[in-house]
Amino acid sequence: MSIYESIFIINPNITDDETAGVIKKMQDVVAKQGGEMVKFEDWGKKKLAYEIKKQKRGHYVFFQIKSAPQVISELERTFKLTDQVIKYLTVKLEKELRTRPAPKVKKKKPEAKKDPRAVKPVAEKPAA
Repeated sequence: MSIYESIFIINPNITDDETAGVIKKMQDVVAKQGGEMVKFEDWGKKKLAYEIKKQKRGHYVFFQIKSAPQVISELERTFKLTDQVIKYLTVKLEKELRTRPAPKVKKKKPEAKKDPRAVKPVAEKPAA
């Protein structure tokens, strides 16, 4: 099984209940086909980079799915048949994304305790 990421944009003019229904429908398609939902994020309404189907805004939804290719083809078929979905994109991750380890913090060398009474001699300027 491979890992896929799918982002789809829902028409922003539908009600919140209808939006939730579309998202639930897509999740059900994945579950019924035997796919596993790894991550789900509802990004909400955002301005589109360009106008799509006469819409300037859209409701973004992100899925990360672990499944066979047949599940993705069925999900994309459902995207095409659902009028509320105005755009979608699904990509296959070649390998799992690795997170970078936190940068190592350099430890400061302990400095010798300075005697506050000690005064450094100041070099005198030569007389001209």
